[in-house]
Amino acid sequence: MKIALVHHSVCGYGGMEIVSQRLYYYLTKRGHEVTLFSTSACQGMNVRQVKVLKFNPEIQIPLDKVNGDYEVVHALSSLSYFNISVSSMLKGKKVVSFLSVKTLRTHPNLFYRLVGSIYEDYMIKKGLKLANAVTVKNLGDKIILEKFNANPFLIPDGLDDVYFKPLNEDFRQEVLKRFNLEEGEFALYVGRIHKLKGVEVFIKALQLSNFKGVIVGGGDKVEGMNVVYAGSLDDLSKIALIDSSCCVVIPSLSDYVEAFSIVASEAWARRKPVIASSVGALKYRVKEGVNGFLFKPGDYKALANILPKAKDFKVKEIPEDVLPWEMVVSMYEDVYKKTLEDSNFEK
Repeated sequence: MKIALVHHSVCGYGGMEIVSQRLYYYLTKRGHEVTLFSTSACQGMNVRQVKVLKFNPEIQIPLDKVNGDYEVVHALSSLSYFNISVSSMLKGKKVVSFLSVKTLRTHPNLFYRLVGSIYEDYMIKKGLKLANAVTVKNLGDKIILEKFNANPFLIPDGLDDVYFKPLNEDFRQEVLKRFNLEEGEFALYVGRIHKLKGVEVFIKALQLSNFKGVIVGGGDKVEGMNVVYAGSLDDLSKIALIDSSCCVVIPSLSDYVEAFSIVASEAWARRKPVIASSVGALKYRVKEGVNGFLFKPGDYKALANILPKAKDFKVKEIPEDVLPWEMVVSMYEDVYKKTLEDSNFEK
C-alpha cells in the first residue's frame, strides 16, 4: 500500500513520537511505501517537512500547500490541527486516530478548560467528517465516540520486543549497583518531568511514607527526600529498574496526558503492579487488586498509604492490550485494508 502518516511531531521520545516511528518502521519493513508528513525531518525516515505557524504543540497551522495520491492517509491524532489540515489536502482513504477525547474540559488549567474544550469539540467534528475509519486507544474514548455514531476500532499502543524477553541478571545487578538500590525496596516513576505528570505528588507520597522512589525521565533534575533521580535511560537499563522495583507509579493529574500509557504496558509486560491516579485510560486499564491500584488524582496521602501494599503484591492478570508492536501494526493494517475494501466506509 501507498500510505501517508501525518503527525506534527515525529522525532523524539514522547508517546506519539514513538507511535509515529514504530508505525513507519514496521509498515516499511512489510513492503509498504510510507511517507511521513511532519514539521521536522528525522534521520532515516522519508519525511515530507511542512512549514507551519506555531501557536502551541496542538495548534500548528500549515503554511505549505501539500498534495499527493495515497491509498491510505492516517492522521495520528485528531486533536492536532496540523494533522487534520494536512490529511485533508492529501488524496486517499482517511483513517483518523482519536485520543484523549473530551479531556480538556477536565484540564487543571482554567484557560484550557474554557477555551480548550471549544477547540476540542471543533476538532472532533472536523476529524469525524474527514474520517473513512476511526481508531481509538482506550475504552473510554470508544464509548464517547460511539455517542457520535462513530464505530471506532480499538487499537492500543505497542511495546518493543525487548520488553517481552528475559533480562541478563548480571546486567540487572549492575544497574542496581549503579544507583545504589536494593531489589524490591523502591517504587519507580518513568516519564516526562512535567507538572501534569504528577511528579510532585509522587515525591510528597515518598516523603510521607518514608518510601524510596526512583525517577526515570528527561527534564529538569528532580530532588527530594527518598528520591533517586536516574535521568534518561536506555531501554535495557529502564527494564532493569522495572524488574527490580516493587511497582511502577503513574501519578498523572489530568485525563489529557494519559490517552493510553505505554509506561503501564511496560510495567505489566514485566509483571509489575501499576499504582496510578484514576485519569484517562488508566481508570479503564488498571484493575484494583488485580494488576495494580488506583487513587484520586493529586491525593499524595492515598498514594503514600498504597505504596507499602505493593511490596508483596503479585500481578494476577496481564491486560489483553499489552502487545508487541508487530501485532499492533497488523491491527492498523487490517483497518487500512478495510477502508479500501468495504464500501460502508465510502464518504
